Amino acid sequence: MKRPRTCRFTCILLLISLACLSLQAKGKPKQKDKEKAPLLSGIAVSADLVGFAMKAMGAKFANMEVSARLNLYDKFFPAADLGIGDCHREGAESGNTFSTTAPYMRFGIDYNFNKKHNGNRLFGLFRYGFSSFKYDIGNPSISDPVYGTTIPLVIDGEKATAQWLEFGAAVETKLWSFVRLGWSIRYKARLSLSHPDGGEPYFVPGYGKNDGNGWGGTVTVVFDVGQNIMKAKNKKKEREKQKNNIYHADEKP
Repeated sequence: MKRPRTCRFTCILLLISLACLSLQAKGKPKQKDKEKAPLLSGIAVSADLVGFAMKAMGAKFANMEVSARLNLYDKFFPAADLGIGDCHREGAESGNTFSTTAPYMRFGIDYNFNKKHNGNRLFGLFRYGFSSFKYDIGNPSISDPVYGTTIPLVIDGEKATAQWLEFGAAVETKLWSFVRLGWSIRYKARLSLSHPDGGEPYFVPGYGKNDGNGWGGTVTVVFDVGQNIMKAKNKKKEREKQKNNIYHADEKP
């Protein structure tokens, strides 16, 4: 089974990122990180650049998604992904056509293995994915073996439902202020796929090509919007605390 080039490219980026983080860690002196992250350490939104880039380049199929997640203790990151799967394909040899544009969603959690709060994160990730979608299949000229004539085949609005699991690893690093960049590679295991007897879907939104279990990847830009808000609140509380300390010190004889 052939793997898409985007997946291979994502794997290369992930390996390069791991190597960079390893060199960065070796170059810094070892020190104990005694700082403990608060329960709610951030709120972030992100977008996968791979799907949008594939769509812009005219790819036959693409998954375009955005995500939201919470940061708990800088260790646990509950996440929700919402996207649109788009596929319009015509077989070069058979002439069969397949078309669908439908939403999908994923829910899961990321775990950060990096013990230091230095802006870099190494994740293990888990997702449950679901999509209920409609698709069209057809062929402009189907040959009748009995009469020797050709007729068009058009089947519109076929309904299907798919469920799958995703397991993988990801690297995320800080670029500037609240902007971060991340890479992930995922193994996708299909749980179920229900569809009519008329024809099996070629593509499942969010999952990809319907050819059994497979691999996927993402390149995401992340905006840690909640982290800066909480930092500002903490700084404000610290300033107020310092003012109160100075005020009480002035009252002492």
